[in-house]
Formats: sequence, C-alpha cells, structure tokens
Amino acid sequence: MKEKYRLITVIAGILVFVSVNGQIQNDSVYILDEAVVKNIKKETSNIAELPVAVSVIASSTIKKKQLQSLKEVSLNIPNVYIPDYGAKLTSSTYIRGIGSRMNTPAIGLYVDNIPYLDKSSFDFDFYDIDRIEILRGSQGTLYGRNAIGGIVNIHTYSPLEYAGTNINVSAANNEKYRTQISHYAKAGKNFGMSISANYNKDGGFLINTCNGESADKLTSFGGRIHLAYQKNSFKADYSLSYENSRQNSFAYSLYDKATQTANPVSYNDANEYKRKLLTTGISLEYEGRSFVIISTLGLQYFSDQMNLDQDFTPKSIFTIMQAQHQRSVSEEIIIKSHNNRNNSAFNYQWLFGAFGFYQKMNTQGPVTFKHDGIQNIIQPVFDNLYASGTMPFKMTVKDDEIMIGGDFETPVKNGAIFHQSTFNNILFKGLSLTAGLRFDYEQIKINYFSSSKITIGVKMPGQAPEIIQVKNDTIDGRNSNNYIQLLPKISLKYSFSPAENIYISVSKGYKSGGYNNQMFSDLMQAKMASRNSETNIDDVNEVISYKPEESWNFEAGGRGEPVKGFLSGDFAVFFIRSANQQIAQFAPQGLGRMMKNAGRSTSKGIEFTLHSKICRNLNFSAAYGYTHAKFDVYNDTVNVKGINQPVSYSNNFVPMAPRHTLMLALDFAEYITSAVQIRCNLQYYGYGKTYWTEANDAWRGYYGTFNGKITIAQNGYEFSVWSKNILNKKYHSFYFESMGNAFVQRAKQFQWGIDVNIRF
Repeated sequence: MKEKYRLITVIAGILVFVSVNGQIQNDSVYILDEAVVKNIKKETSNIAELPVAVSVIASSTIKKKQLQSLKEVSLNIPNVYIPDYGAKLTSSTYIRGIGSRMNTPAIGLYVDNIPYLDKSSFDFDFYDIDRIEILRGSQGTLYGRNAIGGIVNIHTYSPLEYAGTNINVSAANNEKYRTQISHYAKAGKNFGMSISANYNKDGGFLINTCNGESADKLTSFGGRIHLAYQKNSFKADYSLSYENSRQNSFAYSLYDKATQTANPVSYNDANEYKRKLLTTGISLEYEGRSFVIISTLGLQYFSDQMNLDQDFTPKSIFTIMQAQHQRSVSEEIIIKSHNNRNNSAFNYQWLFGAFGFYQKMNTQGPVTFKHDGIQNIIQPVFDNLYASGTMPFKMTVKDDEIMIGGDFETPVKNGAIFHQSTFNNILFKGLSLTAGLRFDYEQIKINYFSSSKITIGVKMPGQAPEIIQVKNDTIDGRNSNNYIQLLPKISLKYSFSPAENIYISVSKGYKSGGYNNQMFSDLMQAKMASRNSETNIDDVNEVISYKPEESWNFEAGGRGEPVKGFLSGDFAVFFIRSANQQIAQFAPQGLGRMMKNAGRSTSKGIEFTLHSKICRNLNFSAAYGYTHAKFDVYNDTVNVKGINQPVSYSNNFVPMAPRHTLMLALDFAEYITSAVQIRCNLQYYGYGKTYWTEANDAWRGYYGTFNGKITIAQNGYEFSVWSKNILNKKYHSFYFESMGNAFVQRAKQFQWGIDVNIRF
C-alpha cells in the first residue's frame, strides 16, 4: 500500500507541476521534431511515424546523465530493467516482464548494425555514442530469435558527420577514474576516419572482510577504429572495437530473510571475472532510384574467465571456474523501397531480408570441492547410502580436493528470410497497414565431456584393513536440437500528422532453447554415489535441455503533442501471453544454475513518456511504466532432504520484473555571459516492488535514487561536478538462494566526481 501511495503522489506531482507551468507558452518549440532513425530495417526516417513503443536517447542526454553502460541507460526507459550486479558477465535484461538471467538473451543488441549474439558481451564501456534506440515489445519479424523482449540499437559517431578531437577526464570518490580520447578527421569530402581509446578504473564500494580487499573493483581499457566512405549512391562503413576488462566481482553476502539484514561480504576464495572482447564489421549500402540494398557482415570474438567462490563464505566448500571462448560470424542482406515522400510509390513500402549466423562457443567449467565441501556434501552422500542399507559397506573420501571437470562445445547455426510491407493511406488518408513474416531456422548442438576422480576407503563389515580404491567416472555424449519458427506481425496506424499517431499491433516473439552446462556438476555427483558405471545419454540430454520460449504480443499506443510547443509524449498499453517462459534457477544440489521452462504466463501493463518545454531554459521529462506479470501455470518440484516434492507457482508474480519504473528529469541551461553557459541536470529514478523468487517469498520494495550534474561550458571546454545516488539510498540490486542460504548484493552507494571535457 505504501508503494501505491508513493506512486500516486509522484504522478499527481507530475500533473500538478505540468498544469501550473502550462501557462508559460510564449516560446514555440516543436518537441517531436524530425528525429532520424539510423536503423537499416526501418521503412521511415522519422521516429514519430513508427507503430511501435520506441525510445531514443541522444548523445547530449548520454553526457548530461553520465550514462556509461547499458545498465545505466535502462534507468531512463519505462518497463526496462537491467540490474547492476555480479560482473560484466551478468547483463540480465527484462522488458515488460520478459527477460533472461542466463544463457541466450531476451533482447537483441546491435552496435552499428552488428549483432551481439551472447549476453556475456552486452556490458561494455560507453564512449562516442551518437544515439541509442530501444524498441520495446517483440521485434521477432525483423530480428528473429531472442528479440522477444525488444531491441537495443546503439550507433557510434560517424567520421563523415563529426570532426575534431575530444578529450574527457573524470575522477570520483572510491578511486574511480575514467579517461577517453578520440580524433575524427576527413580526407576530402568522401572519406572519414576516427580512432578512439578509453581507460576506466573503479576502486569499488564493497570490502571483502575475509581478506580486506575490494570485492568489486574494476579496470578496463579499449579502443575503436571507424572508417566511412560515401560517394554518390554508395556508402561503406567499417568499425573495429576492442575491450579488455578485469574485475573483482560477485560481491554477494549472506542475507537473513527473517530480520532482512545482510552480513558483510566475506569469502576466502577468489571471485573475479576477466574478458577480452573484439568486434568488427563492415556495412555496404547502395541507393537506387526506387530501392536501397544493404549488406552487413559482423564478426565477434570474446574470451573470458570467471572464478567463483560458489559458497560465498569463509569456508572452503567449493569453487567454480568457467572459461568461455566465442567466435561468431553474421551476415544480413536487406533490400527495401526508397523512403522518399516525393516518390510516387510512397503509398507502398516494402522490405525483404535474409540473415544468417554461425556461433561457436567452447566452455570449460570445472567444479572443485574443497575440505569443507567434501566433509559436508560429498561424504554425507556415502554415509546415507550405508545407513539406509543401499550400500553394504562404508566408504570414506580420502581426497583433500575433488575436481569435477566439464568441457563443452555448443555450435549454433541460424538462417532466416523475412519480409515486411506497409500500405499507406488505405481507405482514407493517414491510415496505414504493416504486415510482415519471418521464417527462422536454428540448429544448436552440444558435445560434452565431464569427468571426476575420487579416492575412497572401503571398509567391509567385520573385515580389516580398509581397502583404498580410486573411482573414475565420466559422462560423455552429444545432442542436437532444431527449431523452426514462423514469426508474423501486423499493425494498423492512423496518423493525425507526421508527429502524431495512434496504432495497434499483434506480433509473435521467440527465444531459442538450449542446454544447461552447469547441470553436469549435479549429474556427476549423483554418478559418483552410484554403483552403476553406465550413463543413459537420453536421460542426460533430457535433464540438460530446455525448450524455446514463445509469446504473442498485443499492443496499442500513440504519440503526439497535447500542447503545441509545450508538451509532447507517447503512451502504450500491452498484453503478452508467454508459453514455456524460461526461468533461471539453481541446480538441485546448488552447484550451478540451470534454465527451466514455466508453463504459461501473462504480462500486461502501461507505459508513457512526457517531455515539456516549461520555459526558454527549463525542460522537464518523465517516463513511467507499470508491469503486472504472473505465472498462469507453473508446476515444478523442489528438493526437500533429498526427496523431490511437487510445488505450484501458478498465479505467482514473475521474478525480476519490477511492478513500476519511474524516471523524472529537470534540465536547466542559461548563458551567464555571452560565451559562458551553465547547465544543471537532476534525475530521479524509481523502481517498484520486485519479487526475487518464483515462490514470491523474497522481494525488494519500492526505492528511488537521485542523480545530478552541474556543468560550466565555454568555447569547447566543459567542467562538470556530478553525483549519483545523492541521498545514499541503501538497497539490494540482486538476491538469490543457494544450498539453503540466501545472498544479496548491495547496490552502489553515493558517488560524486568531476569531469573535464575538451573539444577542438
């Protein structure tokens, strides 16, 4: 109830604020002007004409709000949630209650039209970003697999449109430093090139009390080369980016659910993550009189390693190492009609495309049991077998450490063809119909090999001495799954003007299935305790596989200017029915994570954004989203004292889906002299009640944070003082349960710093 009262108060405050200031209308400002969309799959260049819920964040907004990663961008978009926890590995993205904590993502990410296929690469440092487009709701027809929640398109500066040198230096509390330099130059009017480099160091906020070191420090560096050529009807664009990062990570601490208190971070083994990420690609475009053809080739490689103290305590129970090596290549060819209103054929727009990629992931994931883990996890299994009479002799583990190895190779092939047609001015002027269909095929394979070696002492009743035996166990096999999907979309839009419209749409979304690599530790533990040396491969494949997630999305919305030159905005209402929704859980023995399929779920809600030019030098914006996401049917089992018992989560709320999201912002700018300008920005971010588990027995209530920035600018020089979480709001960014314990990660605390930016 308190949460509802807070939101009612905030929304009422927005309306009062706007109505009080609504009398100031002397300056005529067109809020929804021609915002150019650079997405190659769109049939229009004006964002206001798209029949979809879309938000665009320009470079000026990125700078004034200090947005340095996709996680921070998400704060500004209604019904979008990317919690900041764990490491760069963990980019769990949720849009309208649809998301993914592990394995394949629930949104598509494109940087300069090059797809990022694995969510392990989503979290990278932002610099030289021109604009970001976030399309909410399923975009499966044009983007296919894993666009079930939406699409994020990131565009960097083009050296054909931007020139000069930019240097940025930032310093903040907690030993946070950031340096970025870039140079853009043109050789004639047809060719441009740029080179950029950045370095980032963050001392972190949390201390591991077990060793006195920072539990969340980060160091990263990287660079980008961008080449662009344009002459007459031909364009070519090439980019190469690289980032190397290393961080102390997974700063989780024990949490007492009864008292709702968290212990200090304390673990004895290393929790760290390091990653090398290389992305390159080239886009070629030819513009004819009535059509445009575009080819985009993308290549990506990343190599990472995660070391994890899986028990997150000072005890020596067990550790996990995961090393991934991904290589991917993608190619997309688009041919579409020319988006020219003067074209006589503008009443019919069309687009055809073909897309394919190959991704190969090699993963190593050994689990190492240490002294406390052997005594408290492995040995009790043998003791229970002997006590129950299942095993006629007593077995004692003699090893100081036991490693369960895991080597996995998961190649993925995907191919798709798609088409979309838009019929403008049907029946009467302003009414348009868009229809599209995609045929998507995917094949995913897994080759797996897991092994263990354990030394045991066997003591027969009434006999001596103890016999020492070495037990070797392996699970070796392969599996393959093929998925075929037809992904339709249809939308109807009525335009009152180029900047004002209403629309309705229906579309199908799809998130591919896959395999749970981390399940093999549990499978091997069961095999170690079994006298059967044979492995039923069919049973293994059944346990490690999970199904694709599918959804039908119904949406209605619109955008416009209720008060010309003063107030503009957009709104959307949505209803989503999902089947086999993929939910992340810890494996039954708590030795790793796994993806499971819920039966059916429903997500529904509303969202809106407002932009107001209050007066000549003061702007106000707001974004609000409400999501009501519940399981309709979800029957599962839980392990209670070694016995699987049925449980139903039907009618429970979907975890990791905030009920409310809220952003409020004020921007003020004024020249204090003819050459010196002062700019002030203030933002408020709020998140509603969020359930952490399917059982809905743990949650986080509503919380809000304030950010701000003051900048003085003169002739290419800028000096800024900024702060995040100004009131030092304490809350948890993540919660999970493992091996009967609850853990949380505390969110980042109060930050403040200074920026110096020089352009010449």
